[in-house]
Amino acid sequence: MNAAPHDNQQLRELFTLPPIQASASTALAVPEMPPQETVTGDREVDAVLWLQKVVKTGHQALIDKALEARKRIKTPMKTLAVRYARHVAVKTGSTFAAAFSTFNFGELEDQAKAAIQKAARRHEALSRFGDQENLFSATPAEKACVKALHGLKRRREFGDYPKTEAATRFAKAAALTPTSISDCLHVFAYWNKLYWLRNACVDMGSDSPQQAWAHDDYCFGFLASIPPRDAREALAALEYVLDEGRDDRKEGPAILRNLVLSGWDCAALPTARL
Repeated sequence: MNAAPHDNQQLRELFTLPPIQASASTALAVPEMPPQETVTGDREVDAVLWLQKVVKTGHQALIDKALEARKRIKTPMKTLAVRYARHVAVKTGSTFAAAFSTFNFGELEDQAKAAIQKAARRHEALSRFGDQENLFSATPAEKACVKALHGLKRRREFGDYPKTEAATRFAKAAALTPTSISDCLHVFAYWNKLYWLRNACVDMGSDSPQQAWAHDDYCFGFLASIPPRDAREALAALEYVLDEGRDDRKEGPAILRNLVLSGWDCAALPTARL
């Protein structure tokens, strides 16, 4: 049996977000109460639209006021949603736009949970990066991935990088090559966290460059070849693959064989969620 792999500390350092600094952010002021506006001319519908804007601020005190005001609206939300959909259909001439506009309409409690979570991520993002300019600037890990694939042409049919050529280039950089299963999981967590921190500060999603996703694929392939050091590491990898729905990838069978047959002591296996 091969010696147990060690973590790649160069990789760990490269794929690490800036530490949280409570005093770093200058963009965390308490939001103002959104102004009330006449949108449809229907007082109840306009009231719901305004309350949704209040909830979207993600500020707990304003959300509490919105939820309390919601109790004074006696008309069922489904009825108000139909009235709003009619307004949108007339204004846009699109039944699709009308249907889309009423998605989650008036469900303030659910909207509040999502808004609070997004506000927390936004707070963390700005506490780590200081401001949005730094948040959306290329990180050292992104720069390293871009540098590694410089000059490599993307495939026309999919717009991604050919995996074999990309892997050869990544392998030349020690800081980009995982040496343990935990290294791979560390990289996956980094890309995921970076995406969600950025996404919390914009209305539309903000992806890393294609080179970053090529590196994610590169690391994913190592789950099929690096032997897990113990049952806990094997289980962590298995749960990641299943939770992220990546077990249907072509590497899936090889990954599962590697995690099961690598020779770790199953007596140490923690309770699984399977």
